Amino acid sequence: MTAPTSGRDDATLRGAVVLVVAIVIGLALLVRSGGGGDDDAAATTSTTSTTEFEGSTVDTAAPINDSSSSSVPDDSSGAREPSEVTVLVLNSTRIADIAGNNTETLIQAGYTTLEPANATTGELAMTTVYATSDAQADAEVIRSLLGFTEAELAEMPEQSLGGASADADVVVVLGLDAG
Repeated sequence: MTAPTSGRDDATLRGAVVLVVAIVIGLALLVRSGGGGDDDAAATTSTTSTTEFEGSTVDTAAPINDSSSSSVPDDSSGAREPSEVTVLVLNSTRIADIAGNNTETLIQAGYTTLEPANATTGELAMTTVYATSDAQADAEVIRSLLGFTEAELAEMPEQSLGGASADADVVVVLGLDAG
């Protein structure tokens, strides 16, 4: 005599439904958190798979980066190509690795970077982005890229800000707001 299989079928169905729900929740969290991609890139959704269970259908969706959006400035902004701009990130805080992490973001975006260092400015409350007179548009793009939209933009001073600031077109001095 064989045992009924309906209990096993119900367990399989419940397991499959739990798996699909977990995938949908994971994708929703990924979309809500920005998907780990570029904040400036537009995200759209597209149906990526359909799963059927005994007459019911569950669609899952994933974000797709819209290639019409780019973090590289257009020619009308006056900003140069990232590889043409030398950037230095300085830490004015006691937050470990913050200058290095922001430097890595710039490297991934294609900027030429100098070795991150500590600022000689003393601890700043707000991040300040300094630029030479011909790099003001570049400084605005960098400020946005790093997410410091409230950071002050200032003309590069004659005195050193720290590190190799004399060799940079743009110097980002991270303040407490960066942590």
